[in-house]
Amino acid sequence: MSSETSPLVTRVLNARNRLMASGMYLANPSIVGNVQWVREGRGHVLSNVAPTTNCENSSDEDTPEETDATETSESTVEDVAIQNLLANPGLPPRSEKAILSAIACIDHDDFWLTPDGGYHGPTTVCREILDVKPSCAMTIPGLEPVRSDFGIVMQNLRAITQKCVTPGYSTGRSFFTWDNLNPTRFKLRHQLFEPLEGDEDKDNEPRPQSPSDDPFSFEKWPLTRERHRPQLLSLKATHRLLPIPAYDVQGNLLKPSTYRRYLQGALVEIHFTLTHWGIAGVKKDVYGGEIELIRILDAPQHIPSPVLKRKLPLHLEADDVPHKKPAIA
Repeated sequence: MSSETSPLVTRVLNARNRLMASGMYLANPSIVGNVQWVREGRGHVLSNVAPTTNCENSSDEDTPEETDATETSESTVEDVAIQNLLANPGLPPRSEKAILSAIACIDHDDFWLTPDGGYHGPTTVCREILDVKPSCAMTIPGLEPVRSDFGIVMQNLRAITQKCVTPGYSTGRSFFTWDNLNPTRFKLRHQLFEPLEGDEDKDNEPRPQSPSDDPFSFEKWPLTRERHRPQLLSLKATHRLLPIPAYDVQGNLLKPSTYRRYLQGALVEIHFTLTHWGIAGVKKDVYGGEIELIRILDAPQHIPSPVLKRKLPLHLEADDVPHKKPAIA
């Protein structure tokens, strides 16, 4: 019997060891002590900084009637910070947001991590395409030892969120999915649009292809409903599109048209930040996870479409009937 380790197991173990050494892996027993909540605007952001003030309890007077993620500072950290995190197993610089990491499966059913988040038209949550934030739920993987890690991940995430609560408020259900009294999954999202600042040139990052050929351009960005193309193009002068920072097993950035094929049900190494805000009208504490990086460890196994075992006639006569199949002894 061969004692060789499969490439998948080796890949997962290497990722786990690297993340554990970083100090920011959510299955690391010391992770809760490595982070602190820091007030930012009307909400809080999870940071590595040891602040002079902890999470400040919000009152109804301090909290707007309804606060959403766009009213807190949830802009992603610089790409350089992510590269440094992956290249250097030490803790991220103390002045930056805490970038948490986990190894988990992207849930197959609770999956909206598509190029436009499945946008069909205005809703109470997304009044226009600019409001779209593609999302997905992270669930338990099937491979050990990361399967056992996931229970610790959920415990630590729960402990981290409990460090920043508003008296008299209950926890909203936008971040955790609960089974009885235990959280079983957590939800993350991606910021799809970023405003252009001042005189910033929207074309300051040269593309090797023209917009008609560039899969990351406004012109070629996949949409659930093509009728929303004019609405998307109208944002080109004021915003930039932010592709999901997702990479395949070989380290290649995924094209938008492949998000569902490669991400839905995949085993991944994921990095994300956390924010907190309160909604006074319903007295809820809400937590939001913003995706910083996805590295696929094992792509989903798709079931092939059934193949016809017999040919169909191109023409059917009026008196033709199905032939009886021979009985099987």
